[in-house]
Amino acid sequence: MKEAGEVTREELMLFTALWEKRSLTAAADQLGIHLPKASRLLKSLRESFSDDLFIRIGNTMEPTRKASALLPRVAASLASLERLFAENTFDPAKLRRTFTVIANSQPLSRFGPMLLADLSRASPGSRVVFQQPGSGWSARLSDGSADAAVSPEGNIPNGFMELNASRCQYQIAMRPGHPLLRLPEITASDLAEYPECIVEASRFRGKRFLEDGRASDKTVVIPDGLAAPGFLLASDAWMVSCTLVIRDLFKPRYGLVSIPFPKDFRPFSEPPLLKIVWHPRTASDPAEQWFRGLLENAVKSACGNAAA
Repeated sequence: MKEAGEVTREELMLFTALWEKRSLTAAADQLGIHLPKASRLLKSLRESFSDDLFIRIGNTMEPTRKASALLPRVAASLASLERLFAENTFDPAKLRRTFTVIANSQPLSRFGPMLLADLSRASPGSRVVFQQPGSGWSARLSDGSADAAVSPEGNIPNGFMELNASRCQYQIAMRPGHPLLRLPEITASDLAEYPECIVEASRFRGKRFLEDGRASDKTVVIPDGLAAPGFLLASDAWMVSCTLVIRDLFKPRYGLVSIPFPKDFRPFSEPPLLKIVWHPRTASDPAEQWFRGLLENAVKSACGNAAA
């Protein structure tokens, strides 16, 4: 195996082109090089990493497990090289571009205004558009109709790049005077005596939670978290919610109260992460790198830093 320093930028570019095109001929065309040269670069990559990296299956070149594991590091290395050469040429103030971010409404309500303000200040000629995730969010990143996704629903497909941006703590929200508040100590069984308010769009306690049979018959199902306060105030329902949403919205605006999770109540093994996800195709684009930095800063500032 060659030394790491012997892997060239051109070889890394071929790696990402092969990942996207799944064809050595198409990858060579994308890079503007002849097929024999692309073959030599692939051979050198295989020697460097002691792995085939891409193997022919039918009419396509499919990545090996090692190639899948290497992709984020390859993209990050290319991005670092691009930043090195682009430092003196990229000027956000002169940029005229529309960025599209996929995000659920609850985290968006927190980081969105800050991102919009930061973008307007640094790049007056640019704007940002927000979209709901839905089932086809990854396809939108792949085809370029979206630039980044924040905490998208479902598992993140192999090959996409991701960053752990924030980890929110959670509590239980309910109305003042709720019967549970009179108990000296609340247990999971006590919670089960009352309806839980479930937000169908929630990534962690939403549609999938309802479909796999974990929800009780008393569950109140609503489409979006912004509708929750009215239901909580008008009933004995309770809801698992981010502490930041409770602190900044539910308590001051609606007068709701909150309690920590009972010791025997674990709605998820650990507080969920907010992730920023993007396609490796955009990893080395200076404008995309700059925008992801703005997005990361907005998410961390508004939603809290991720645990190390």
